[in-house]
Amino acid sequence: MTGVARWFVRGLLLLAGVVLLVAGSALSYGLYLSTSLALPTGDEHPPRLIFGAPFLLKPDLDVAASHLLERLNRLGYHQVDSTVRAPGEYRVTSTDIDIYLHEFPDLHLRPVPARLVLDQGRVARVLSIQSGDELFPAYLEPQLISGLRGASRQVREWVSYDDLSPRFLDILLAIEDRRFFNHPGIDPVAVVRAIWTNLTRGTVIQGGSTITQQLAKNLFYSPQRTFGRKLRESIAALVLEAKYRKQAILESYANEIYLGQVGSVSIYGVGEASHRYFGKRMEALSLEEAALLVGMIKGPNTYSPLRNPALAKQRRDVVLGRLHELGMIDEEARAQAVNTPVRVMPPQETLADAPFFVDYLLRQVEEATGTPLPDGVRAYTTLDPVLQQLAAQTLDRELSKLETAYPALKDHPTPVQGALVAIDPATGGILAMVGSRDYRLSQFNRAVQAKRQPGSLFKPLVYLAALEARRELSGGQPMTPATAIVDEPVTFDSGNGVWAPQNYDHKFHGTVSLRAALEQSLNIPAVKIAQAVGTKRILHLAENLGIRSPLADNLSLALGTSGVSLLELTSAYGALAHGGVMVAPTAAQAVMTPEGDPAWHHTPVRRQAVSPQGAYVMTSLLKGVVERGTAAKARAMGLRGVVAGKTGTTDGYRDAWFIGYTPGGGGGGGGGFGEEGGRGGGGGWGRGGGGGAGGVVGLMWG
Repeated sequence: MTGVARWFVRGLLLLAGVVLLVAGSALSYGLYLSTSLALPTGDEHPPRLIFGAPFLLKPDLDVAASHLLERLNRLGYHQVDSTVRAPGEYRVTSTDIDIYLHEFPDLHLRPVPARLVLDQGRVARVLSIQSGDELFPAYLEPQLISGLRGASRQVREWVSYDDLSPRFLDILLAIEDRRFFNHPGIDPVAVVRAIWTNLTRGTVIQGGSTITQQLAKNLFYSPQRTFGRKLRESIAALVLEAKYRKQAILESYANEIYLGQVGSVSIYGVGEASHRYFGKRMEALSLEEAALLVGMIKGPNTYSPLRNPALAKQRRDVVLGRLHELGMIDEEARAQAVNTPVRVMPPQETLADAPFFVDYLLRQVEEATGTPLPDGVRAYTTLDPVLQQLAAQTLDRELSKLETAYPALKDHPTPVQGALVAIDPATGGILAMVGSRDYRLSQFNRAVQAKRQPGSLFKPLVYLAALEARRELSGGQPMTPATAIVDEPVTFDSGNGVWAPQNYDHKFHGTVSLRAALEQSLNIPAVKIAQAVGTKRILHLAENLGIRSPLADNLSLALGTSGVSLLELTSAYGALAHGGVMVAPTAAQAVMTPEGDPAWHHTPVRRQAVSPQGAYVMTSLLKGVVERGTAAKARAMGLRGVVAGKTGTTDGYRDAWFIGYTPGGGGGGGGGFGEEGGRGGGGGWGRGGGGGAGGVVGLMWG
């Protein structure tokens, strides 16, 4: 045998040895993976899902002001031109709105077709389409607002294969893996093409990965692009295909695929992506929305509709073009979808963006039950998602306007901050809660945790205590809105010296009525009434109205010098809107087990804090504050309709408040400087600041 032949034989033997070694290693690795690899399932760490409140469809409902059509779209209803025939359909005409209501077993909501008969934009009657009878109660099901998986805050509801949108699956397979149901985990044709491209280029630049390989990479391997990782990924794909049905692999892929970032939150799974980007469940995705999500898989951050909307549209349109080439959509559908702008919800408007409310809810439930929310439960809350979104938008927009109008505010060491809260006085339900301009920058909830001086906001409680006590200032007459009070220089012994309160304008106005004193927020009459009534009576009234923050037992109490929270005062004002009945604020309604059984139910705490007569008179006085008094500026900033309310500013005008209520509910807003619990330096919104806060609340309700 010649030398060349011997070298050839040795080469063959060496090659065979290498092949056997690689094959043996691959076989051993495959056997190891067969026992160690497992797909995640939906019940490993079931999320704790948090829902808003159901929405009551009732007579006198203003269709536009209630954002009814937006609510339907958020819940995945779709408009039809003819008779509604299936749950989730609705039809709008000039005379009525037909809605085939979704079923919602947790709350015993049945799938029934309802007709809202309209009269000048308002609902006149709610009827059953089937029987023609009055339908009451009729509810839209609650909207999913947030969720928790482990320690992270995610909607990420696991979507089973049977519940995956057929439209999404068809697009996914067409773009990512057309031969998915015909290959064993790797696609030889795609692999050969990718290997040739990568070898000729000298680096890994092309995939060829099947959906199963992508899943293996996402679950088990680093994103590093090497031949070794590609080999391990391929072996893992073969093992997964041997162990699991194709449907299970698709289910895991759809729930584990990375689809970009919203703020600091990573988005995994098409269910969560549907919520985060479009504010809807995945079965409600349109053609162009489903195409956008599938297109993002190639480069989740590169093609993010939030970061790069132009690139996202370009990639979406490529996907739509491919669907047309494959005959999956016709030219009309492609053109219509391509001409549709990319519309996604900004980060602050996504479903999970009620973070301060969710924090408050979790704390309330844990305090009530003694344990944190367990995995898999569904928590039903009082939140109105539409009002919550409007509150967050309004607060940020109006504070930005303020900074534009007063450029010096931007030079302050700490930015202008604010908070909003809205409640239903009849139930105590918190409808909206915004604790700051941006939860990502500060998780300190200024609606609950900040104890700031309410200033003149506290004066109504002083006057109310006097009205309730029927005390006399002089002349033997009970106190009424017409009671005369002399606004004049006065001094009091504070224990540390002589205290001489001043009005804001440093003027004295002589004899004024109680109504005028409150409307113009005069300090001296408020202090004189507090002296006549006694601080103990005022403190007792404040406690009855739900204020638990410690209050100073001296006459400065009348000027709001003791720190309280926005939620406390808003709830106290809510009692005035509810005939004097105070209902403790709550974020929670009920908690259901994964099986649908009740785990906990909130029991309202209510009491008659003040007389109905006293509440009525004080409401009349507070209407005057908005019409003629210190809160009149709020009218020019968006406050509409019948409103009773009061402004307040802190000492030094660091903070401005407004709390008011309408026949539909109560709301409070505040803004100013200062960090977590401390007093800020510098100015605030000044004398007109309360009007600014009032405008924020008014726009929220408007």
